[in-house]
Amino acid sequence: MNSLPLLLTAIALISFVITLLLVKHVLSMQAGQLQKERIKARVGLANDYAKQQKNYNGCWWCSLGRALGPKSAKEIATVQHQLASAGFRNERHIGAYFFIKYAVVLGSALLMALLWSWWAISPVLAIAVPIILLLAPERILIYLGQRRLNRISEHLPDFLDMCNICMNAGLSYLVAVKRVAQELKEIHPEVCYEFEYLLDQIQLGVPRIEALRQFAERNPTQEIQSLVQVLIQNEKLGSSISDAISAFTRRMYQIREEKMEEKAAKTSAKMAIVIMPFLMVPYLILLLGEKMVALGRGF
Repeated sequence: MNSLPLLLTAIALISFVITLLLVKHVLSMQAGQLQKERIKARVGLANDYAKQQKNYNGCWWCSLGRALGPKSAKEIATVQHQLASAGFRNERHIGAYFFIKYAVVLGSALLMALLWSWWAISPVLAIAVPIILLLAPERILIYLGQRRLNRISEHLPDFLDMCNICMNAGLSYLVAVKRVAQELKEIHPEVCYEFEYLLDQIQLGVPRIEALRQFAERNPTQEIQSLVQVLIQNEKLGSSISDAISAFTRRMYQIREEKMEEKAAKTSAKMAIVIMPFLMVPYLILLLGEKMVALGRGF
């Protein structure tokens, strides 16, 4: 009977040791797997590229659109740049763009032909609608890209201010950008996505100056160009990046304030054009009312 507590204690200790060893083994396996995933994320673009190629090969209409699209490398580069400015950067987006473009044109041409043969609509309208739809996708793409670039320029000072606060708290430049991009992703997705893409390029081994130049090429706005020039100059001279970003954000806020003052000054003139007719009508009624009454009594 006295050996029973000792036996239970021994069994409990053995169970504890076995459980501890199993937990350590599982944690070590998990740590190794996480390390492999980090390595793949840093140096393995082949995984993402293979996934994109798999999705691209599974998208038959994307392949068909790429086959129907132009073969000139210059035209494809132009369309790819417009798609990138609008936020579409996967390989399949090029084929999808051309497929949608030509499918809409072909569908509208068939519809106009049917309407012309059945209801005898104007031939000019039947020809004009497909031509308009042929030119419309490019204009829509340019509009989407410009709107996205405007949002990036609008949110850039707030993003840089948050980065400056993090750097003043002790974080390095790249860590601060990564932290702010994670925190503001839901509020400012466009600018956060661009900076995350920049960080991924730097982590994958692209030289920092070259990555910044590609960042400026993807976002051809005056604010981004100025920021890239400041960062490249700081990279070459080794000056304080916190002070440079702080001065840059102050300058951007001043430019934004000047634009708001300019718009406010123009508002009064625009309002005068709208209000003037409403002010002139009562004035004319008061001015000519007496004459009209006297003229009516004379008759």
